[in-house]
Amino acid sequence: MHPFSGIEESFEAAPDIRPNMDHLSQSLHILLASIPPSVKAPEITKESRMLGIINEYQMQRVTYWFMIPPISVRDSMMNRLKASKTMIWAMHLGANLFRELGEDLHGTGTLSCIRWIDKLDQRFDSYFYNSSTLDDAADCLLAELELAFLRFATVNITSGYAMLRKALPKFLCLVATDPNLYTEHFGGNLVVCLPRVLGAPQYELKRFIIYDVATALVLGTSPLVEYGYYGECDPTSHGLEWIHGVPTTLVEIISQVSSWRAGFRVTPLDDWQNLERRVLAWQPQPVAVEGESFGTESVARLAVQEGWRHVALVYIYMGMCGVSSHDTRVQASIRQIVQLGETVAKLPIGVHMFVHCVVVGMGARYEKHRSMVRKRLFAFKGTHVWFFHGPEFCLVLDHLWHGVGMGGAPVTWDDYVRSRQVALPV
Repeated sequence: MHPFSGIEESFEAAPDIRPNMDHLSQSLHILLASIPPSVKAPEITKESRMLGIINEYQMQRVTYWFMIPPISVRDSMMNRLKASKTMIWAMHLGANLFRELGEDLHGTGTLSCIRWIDKLDQRFDSYFYNSSTLDDAADCLLAELELAFLRFATVNITSGYAMLRKALPKFLCLVATDPNLYTEHFGGNLVVCLPRVLGAPQYELKRFIIYDVATALVLGTSPLVEYGYYGECDPTSHGLEWIHGVPTTLVEIISQVSSWRAGFRVTPLDDWQNLERRVLAWQPQPVAVEGESFGTESVARLAVQEGWRHVALVYIYMGMCGVSSHDTRVQASIRQIVQLGETVAKLPIGVHMFVHCVVVGMGARYEKHRSMVRKRLFAFKGTHVWFFHGPEFCLVLDHLWHGVGMGGAPVTWDDYVRSRQVALPV
């Protein structure tokens, strides 16, 4: 029998048939043991089979994307994915994992897939440091970030964050190959230029930054990278907005607040009023999706984007200025987020309001509002996820609400971080 016959058969399986998990384990084992690093995916797998894996995974996740990417972006991504054996493996695992999650959140099939995340990660580690080209190394980082997402979404945030930290040296290695992506700060320290990386074509570098910005925000941790903020981001898109829904300008501003909180003093981090002006002046970019008229989905996307404006404002006021949740500006933004959230509450795009829910939870003063937040966060699980597993953050907010915030008392951002450290250590 040909050594790849098992994996080829699994690629051709009808999408409506539940995979045999022993067969998945055997197939992945054969694939990992038999393919030398120098062999490209197109040389071992027919294009139709690779497209089958990519399409299955995308069909499982596309419902929760912010929007369908333009054809030019889709074609570029497809061409890259077809040539990357590491991404094929990661998506093959992801497709099976999300299929299992849709049927049984805690079933043996789900647990079997999760165990394979570690096995693939070890192999990708080896491949990265033995890569013969930058493209191969970049594919390894991209595949590892896909595994980090699977951990964030299906295991827990501690596990996903550990994998993100593990990917940091690979990110820095790739940034170091392009002098345009880093700059020398005062004292000779090198910093990664965030606007330039977000505007660069390397998808894997931008994806790392989005994860770093998101985890620093919701966990209250220091960013893994010291960023510089020289130059400007392209205000239209950072190339990931169609998946994650976070506007470019607001990604940069949220990152600047996190850098300031971490003690980084790259200019101009100490000017909160300038950051506030930029947030208030920012205008959502209407998104035209091919074949879609301006309707419910378009309004929902604008609601998510506008919600991010108020997330950024709350982070500036509470995270940088040190005001409490009772500050009138904070409460005004929280009311806006709640109203915007009603627009998307029953739509798949509602998963993009995860961070918004956490921020509303910080400022919720009444039990009825806290119950609403708890219910919404608890729904972010299984296949219904943005990045993170929502029930974990219910524990954080419960600690905050029954501690410093008992009875609707004011809380600070530092109070939230301390509750996160107790209820959800990383």
